[in-house]
Amino acid sequence: MYNLRRFILKHHFTLLFILLEVICVLLLARSQSYHRNRLVNTTNDVVGKIYGWGSDVGEYFRLVKVNRQLAGENAWLREQLAIANDTARVAYDIRHGDTIYKYIPAKVVNSSTNQTNNYIIIDKGSIDGISRDMAVVSSDGVVGVVTDVSRHYATVLGLLHSKSFVGVRFKNNQQLGSLRWNTNDYRYGMVEDIPTHVELKKGDTVLTSSYSLIFPEDLMVGTVEELHSSSTGTLNKARIAFSTDFATLRHVYIIKNLYKLELDSLKANFMKP
Repeated sequence: MYNLRRFILKHHFTLLFILLEVICVLLLARSQSYHRNRLVNTTNDVVGKIYGWGSDVGEYFRLVKVNRQLAGENAWLREQLAIANDTARVAYDIRHGDTIYKYIPAKVVNSSTNQTNNYIIIDKGSIDGISRDMAVVSSDGVVGVVTDVSRHYATVLGLLHSKSFVGVRFKNNQQLGSLRWNTNDYRYGMVEDIPTHVELKKGDTVLTSSYSLIFPEDLMVGTVEELHSSSTGTLNKARIAFSTDFATLRHVYIIKNLYKLELDSLKANFMKP
């Protein structure tokens, strides 16, 4: 303690200067959107590199599970190709409705599951063609949406976030609903706005709806765990089990809608007075 006091007294001018510099940078970043974005992007790159090194070490000890997961996914892809070859002798594109999507693989370098607003950082950025509002999925189902992008990394607003909102539908009856995360458990979410006449059973499949401009239709979201009936007789809710295991999430795909600019342009023109 004595040596620490002597060090502070000896270098107090230098320490004060560094502290003031940090405060100035923070104030500048908060007051100007351009500087704030530059700071966020730079921080994403630095933090992403650190998390990436740690992730590489942990990845070595998870190779058995990863190989099993990739083998299952390859089997599914082979089944889809077999179906395509049996039904048509033409080139096969991954199509959903009237749009075409490009899938970009990425690795999760860091994430959380025990907070109110959890985060996910992936190892793909602007140089890989990643931009805001791109959908992110795993081989098991929906993960979230890209929010911030630096050159080599991006942050994802996943389903485990208070601001997450995904339009879904129940496969067995086509009923639409709104998925939010308010269970404080990374395994479960809550589908709201369900009419009281809709009957649901445990195990019913929940998919993405066709009204989303971010997620392709019919992506797996989860399965119904239990129905929460409204005491006022209005709209019900349903607790669902996520198909994606966010605690062990390591490999994801960023989905790029090749027609997104065209769709955004039409939406912007419609919103004009």
